Amino acid sequence: MSVRLRLIAAALAACAAHSAQADPLPTPTGDFALKAKTRDGGTLDLAHSGGRMRLEMLPKAAPAMVVGLLDLRAGKMVVMVPAMPKMAVQMDLPPDFTFASMNGSGTKTGSAEVAGEPCDLWKVDATASQAGTGPTVSCITADGIALRTEMDIKGKTEVLYEVTSLTRGPQDPRQFVLPTGVQTVKIPKNAAAALPGLAPFTAGLGTPSQ
Repeated sequence: MSVRLRLIAAALAACAAHSAQADPLPTPTGDFALKAKTRDGGTLDLAHSGGRMRLEMLPKAAPAMVVGLLDLRAGKMVVMVPAMPKMAVQMDLPPDFTFASMNGSGTKTGSAEVAGEPCDLWKVDATASQAGTGPTVSCITADGIALRTEMDIKGKTEVLYEVTSLTRGPQDPRQFVLPTGVQTVKIPKNAAAALPGLAPFTAGLGTPSQ
């Protein structure tokens, strides 16, 4: 092979390697509200504005709705449950958070449509907490909203979260703030399962147990 052909082959190989590299996953760029269903058959109402998120989740196994206030940029969340009306629990957001805003990097593999919205399919790079699970694929809109997240669990594709309706537009900033008089207590995420009503909520935020 001539020197010129070798250079061309090397350039083509470099281009192919670059195209296969993972890119940062798109994240939300604007305000929106959505409704979704979760893997356990529960329901979810979610609002987002300026990197803050409000989740109102009713897991199928929970007796009452749980409300979470998330700071995506700081990686923190505060959770309120009816059983503790004057107290909220503060903890770190799981690195493999699966609702509406995805963390990390991945590779775009195609396109799809969810709830009437076009979205790109992204194969998400695994995090340390996902060891032992199969590939995770999320369908993310051009403005960074994750509409559906699927994971291969024991050889079966499970839908962790799927949007049923989406509305873009300004959100009331008051809904992202703790009510007056509510005190916060910091705990590690793995301790949340011991508190009434929190286990189904925190289990739904990240990689499910197998």
